[in-house]
Amino acid sequence: MEMPKQWDDTSQSRSVREEKRHAANVRMRNSGVGLFIMGILLLSRGFNEKANALTPIGSIGILFIVIGTVCFLWGWKLLQLEK
Repeated sequence: MEMPKQWDDTSQSRSVREEKRHAANVRMRNSGVGLFIMGILLLSRGFNEKANALTPIGSIGILFIVIGTVCFLWGWKLLQLEK
């Protein structure tokens, strides 16, 4: 019978695992910033001034802004909890 995989590798020291978790939280925070900026760019291109309405690209921009904000704040909070 095959052994189930363990999520926590016991062969690694605690400090190595903490460094990996810290790096993952930093990546999540930074990707949130990237998504937010991409959302702003999409929103700027996705607004029809004549009809005073959003295009589908603008709607995707709003979605990116919301997801980017959530990722940034969540990553930031996880980094603060490490201290």
